[in-house]
Amino acid sequence: MPNLALRGIPAGLHRELKEAAARNHRSLNGEIIARLTASVDSAPLDVEALLDRIARRHETLGAIDLSPDNVRRLRDEGRR
Repeated sequence: MPNLALRGIPAGLHRELKEAAARNHRSLNGEIIARLTASVDSAPLDVEALLDRIARRHETLGAIDLSPDNVRRLRDEGRR
């Protein structure tokens, strides 16, 4: 596998990449490869299709009860 060296990376960008790598449970090298791969392989986003998928998914979920009593009940159930 070929190697690539990057020089002159701004300190802020380096820090942000390291933080993103930690959030994504990757090494810094893995984060950079994932981002480069996504930028090369990415297809244009079809916003209308995405919104349609979200709307269809939302319809299958039904109503969500976010009343304070229900939120407390769900929170307490999750602590068991």
